[in-house]
Amino acid sequence: MNHLLQVKLRFSSENNTQKPGGRNLRAALTTTAEKIDVLMENLRAVKRYYANSPKIINHLLIDANYNDIIAKSGRIQALLKPIGKTTNDMVVGARFSDAKEGEENHIITYYVDLATVDRTISDLETVRLFLCHRLNGEATAQNFNEPQNAINYAGYDLSKQKIRDYIVDCSVVESFSIPGITETPVQDMFLITFYKTELSLASLLEKLKIDEFRYPYTFFGDDTISATKELFFLLSEKVPYLISMISSDLSQITPEEIDVGQTLPKISIPDPLNEPVIGVIDTLFDDTVYFGKWVENTDYIDEIEKTTLRGNDREHGTEVTSIIVDGPRMNPWLDDGCGRFRVRHFGVCTNRISVSRLVRKIKEIVVQNPDIHVWNLSLGTDDEVSKNFISYDAAVIDEMTYQRNVLFVISGTNDNRSEKNGMLRVGSPADSLNSVIVNSVRSDGRPASYARKGNVLSFFNKPDVSYYGGDYDERIIAYSPANGDIGVYGTSFAAPWISRKLCYLIDIMGLPREVAKALLIDAAAGWEYKKSTYKMKNLLGYGIVPVDVRKILTTDNDEIRFVVYGTSKSYRTGNYAIPVPRDEDGNYPYIARAALCYFPGCTRSQGVDYTNRELSLKFGRINAKGKIEDINENVQDDTGAYVDERTSRREFRKWENTKFISKILKNNRPMKSYDERLWGIAVTSKERLSTKVQGGLNFGAVITLKEIRGINRIQDFITACTLRGWIVNELNIENQVEVYNANQEEIVFE
Repeated sequence: MNHLLQVKLRFSSENNTQKPGGRNLRAALTTTAEKIDVLMENLRAVKRYYANSPKIINHLLIDANYNDIIAKSGRIQALLKPIGKTTNDMVVGARFSDAKEGEENHIITYYVDLATVDRTISDLETVRLFLCHRLNGEATAQNFNEPQNAINYAGYDLSKQKIRDYIVDCSVVESFSIPGITETPVQDMFLITFYKTELSLASLLEKLKIDEFRYPYTFFGDDTISATKELFFLLSEKVPYLISMISSDLSQITPEEIDVGQTLPKISIPDPLNEPVIGVIDTLFDDTVYFGKWVENTDYIDEIEKTTLRGNDREHGTEVTSIIVDGPRMNPWLDDGCGRFRVRHFGVCTNRISVSRLVRKIKEIVVQNPDIHVWNLSLGTDDEVSKNFISYDAAVIDEMTYQRNVLFVISGTNDNRSEKNGMLRVGSPADSLNSVIVNSVRSDGRPASYARKGNVLSFFNKPDVSYYGGDYDERIIAYSPANGDIGVYGTSFAAPWISRKLCYLIDIMGLPREVAKALLIDAAAGWEYKKSTYKMKNLLGYGIVPVDVRKILTTDNDEIRFVVYGTSKSYRTGNYAIPVPRDEDGNYPYIARAALCYFPGCTRSQGVDYTNRELSLKFGRINAKGKIEDINENVQDDTGAYVDERTSRREFRKWENTKFISKILKNNRPMKSYDERLWGIAVTSKERLSTKVQGGLNFGAVITLKEIRGINRIQDFITACTLRGWIVNELNIENQVEVYNANQEEIVFE
């Protein structure tokens, strides 16, 4: 077996030298005088609605219903544009239309002043006249696009650029309308999120004369309250256009059915030494179990809750923690080679807790324990996540992951209905994008019968990975404080195994969390993802993680596998001199794959346009033009190339914070080299919002090259990298364990 390599590449930073050209109509789109009439009438109807409603906010919330999934650069630029600002400055929300999967279009909500709406209507009148006089009432790619057409723009109150911007804008917008919530809440308590306006949430509720004694509510952040169904109906009657989203405020742990096992004789376990610590946030823990010394326990509940404890309130949390501490003893077939782990356990509830209270506790716990890098969260809601926004608890976890050096492992939630009608989407917080979401499979690799599905926001690939969590008729073993070793099943018991692996990679192997997650994704995907696994990605994620951690940290003798770590500080971060060894004919005899992970900042109020930053990955040979010939044929950032947003998301996973690409050769024929050029990797950064994200964004990548003839070329690669002055570390497991143990020793000064 070959060791995993850690290569410290020298990355170059490049600015964006591409200048945006003039806006043209897309080939299939048109703008007609009749279309402009419709849009003007839409805006007049919006004005009438607000004129006939009580004046609560200063400006107007307006939905622009697009006819496609739209890129930031393709959004409207003249319509609804205030003086001195851009339309993107006015965006307060984004969601998808109610179409079947794969056919959804963007609906983007803008908050604009009345004068801007009036000016837009007036300008559209002028553009309509231009269309009728100059283009016979219809602009098409054939008669409008430059440079092939010369059109006279003189004689109108608008500049040529404004006329063109309006025509292009009208081609991508179907209609304008008033925002509104169509779903009705089921629970008695839930979360209401409002669009951001000039009013603070407290001022808005005061202006609406909401009696908090009659309609109790609690603030969460600056745009969300936890409220009753009665308050929702009152708000939806008074200001339906101000409600951005509603979501469940009840996180319920449904304890999986268990087999009553035989209480075992006293089980021996050594005392803990310097093992790494995993944080667990779950139901309560029972200190009396045989591995109690391995767990630092805190009952993170109030005194009233303590007086109502029942006999089984410590079952679920204890069972989850038992797998982290001593799972391989109970399940020898799942012995991952990671050893035992200490646990800092925080029991935050018995079997039910509101999302708002859970979020508050998670925030406090993580801030107070900065030394813990991996957190296991095996809690979740029964309700499905929304297709149009990230749940409140998942958004808070994403924010903490972006801001702190932590990584959450979250169970994919279970479908425990006795009668199943269709498959449920995952429940919150399993829609957290920055976390590792774990679904459960049976021992033969098939999805468990209680599995729930992704994707998230109709696009993001969740769950991330799958692991063995048992099933109704095929249990895995955990330790119950009442019954000893018992059979359990559920995603709750798949997640702890992944927490063990990630903690091993981060704390013992010393890898950054971005690299650790990329390694996990890459090991799960392997060479089979593009061939078969992706067909079940909504259930399996990128695949099933190997049991033995050595399979994550080593490769076959015919593979070169290395990790790189960098920071994106500019438009493009790259290295174009990776010395991949050639064969005797000067060709590259490899199939290749690469995985990239990063943890971006996110904005929940932006709805489906949730992630603030995109890192696009290219990896491959340097061609005759000095450009990377990407193994995934990614051309979306190339000069002169055009790829629509829907295709960019589907083919290149644009805006997703995990990228996995691979190239499988036909007939196992080597790839030619271009004039003895080398290979390169480039990470291209794009911002979603008008305001730029401050500082760099760390990323981790794992790259695998498999020699198609079975020849071991890893030493050639190490030598070539070393000759370039790069540091190459072989990640030998035994050596890293010794280094970890040495670092944990206490030195006593006499």
